[in-house]
Amino acid sequence: MNNLRQVLGKEGEKAAERYLRKKGYRVVERNYRCSAGEVDLIVLDRRVVVFVEVKTRTDHRFGTPLEAVEFRKQKKMIHAAQFFLNQKRLHEREARFDVVGISWPEGEPVIEHIVNAFELV
Repeated sequence: MNNLRQVLGKEGEKAAERYLRKKGYRVVERNYRCSAGEVDLIVLDRRVVVFVEVKTRTDHRFGTPLEAVEFRKQKKMIHAAQFFLNQKRLHEREARFDVVGISWPEGEPVIEHIVNAFELV
């Protein structure tokens, strides 16, 4: 079952990346990992560095994909983002956190994109 979840997650990330590219975003990193945590996608929206969490679900028994990005996950993303900005010397750049929720019961995925989904806490 874990393998199926991983496959679904990877397919969701690919769908999110295609969606964001069509909107004019440029992908900088995929699956960025550091000691502080992990970020699914790091993209540029013009000059803004955007840290994107992608959540994919086949049903909503345990909530919607967007509801799955709870406070603990947000904190980990914030720490990973700070690490990335320091590592790349991008502290002066504007940054934000987006969430892409993908519902994929059958057929084509339904994508919801929340711009600036949460802020530094």
